[in-house]
Amino acid sequence: PPAPPAVEVMGFSGAAPEIVNGRLAQLGFLAAVGAELATQQPVSAQLSGYGVPIAATFALFAVASLIPIFKGVKNEESFGPFTPNAELSNGRWAMIGFASLLIVEAVKGSALF
Repeated sequence: PPAPPAVEVMGFSGAAPEIVNGRLAQLGFLAAVGAELATQQPVSAQLSGYGVPIAATFALFAVASLIPIFKGVKNEESFGPFTPNAELSNGRWAMIGFASLLIVEAVKGSALF
């Protein structure tokens, strides 16, 4: 299939924004909680201390998520419990979880875990 235009893919109702942001939120939430449990550092300290490796990892995942979309591959296949709807739902919950973690830590002034 022909590659869709970037405006279509990256637009408000395009295929990429929610998929990419959801995947990055899942990665970020899991990494933030894991690092927090291991180091007792809040997310803000993690970001300020390891910003470049974190940004590089997120850029790698974003590009890897965009390649199939720009090639016109449809995200319709399931692999056991891993379905496109489950991925969207998990991504949405991860976005809420990560934002909530940031808010709670800002109010509390320290790591949550």
